[in-house]
Amino acid sequence: MAETRNFADVFAEDLADESADPASSRLDPSTVFTDDEDGPVGGHVDHGDHAARFDGDTSALPPHVCWTLQELVASPHVTEKSKRHWPVVLQYEDVLRSRLSELGLVLEINREYRYAFTRQAVDPSPHSRTILRAKTLSLAASALLLYLYNQYVVAPDDCIVERSDMVEHMLAYKPAQDTDEVAFRKKVDTAIKSLEDVSVIKPIRGHDDRFIVYGVITAILTADQVTALDARYRAIGRGDREAADHDEQEQTG
Repeated sequence: MAETRNFADVFAEDLADESADPASSRLDPSTVFTDDEDGPVGGHVDHGDHAARFDGDTSALPPHVCWTLQELVASPHVTEKSKRHWPVVLQYEDVLRSRLSELGLVLEINREYRYAFTRQAVDPSPHSRTILRAKTLSLAASALLLYLYNQYVVAPDDCIVERSDMVEHMLAYKPAQDTDEVAFRKKVDTAIKSLEDVSVIKPIRGHDDRFIVYGVITAILTADQVTALDARYRAIGRGDREAADHDEQEQTG
């Protein structure tokens, strides 16, 4: 008889640390990021007179390029909705790529879904330092991530999801014998918040229960990961722990 998954096993509240199960979905801080809505720069950035931004500023780059470089390091991603930074990324791609490379970072630009992010390079030198740290999503959050991914690929141009739809999807993982509805919703809210915190989703202004899904979600999940996670969560939904473990081993090798 298959073992039914305990509710607490399926819905862990917190983001796990880097020693967690390697098969779970990993989010590099370079993979997701907040849009900047503070006034557009326009389609082209002039070099200007390189006015110093602060005492001791010796940069030869225009201020907007410096700020975009900072954004690429400090934030998870830049999308075309970032009117301040996206035009700079496109115009100064080579310069930004070079400056990031000096820090052991790689600039990734997806022109199809119109986003950019920075990832840690694999530098074998013992002198190399890690600038970006990876995070691991809880099982509940990664289950929700898979749902959002599937919603995005169906409607990439305007992917809006309702909180109620996310909750309904997660009900598939609630054991029939678990009658604590309040605790269940708290677990789902925690999963939603964790994806919001890393900017996979963002609440629509004035509509806190509606969220836009960012295209960068396509960089978080590969096709193989989608297949593996789908099999895993279908098994969990059936209460089949053995099948879930088997699918996981088959897909992750």
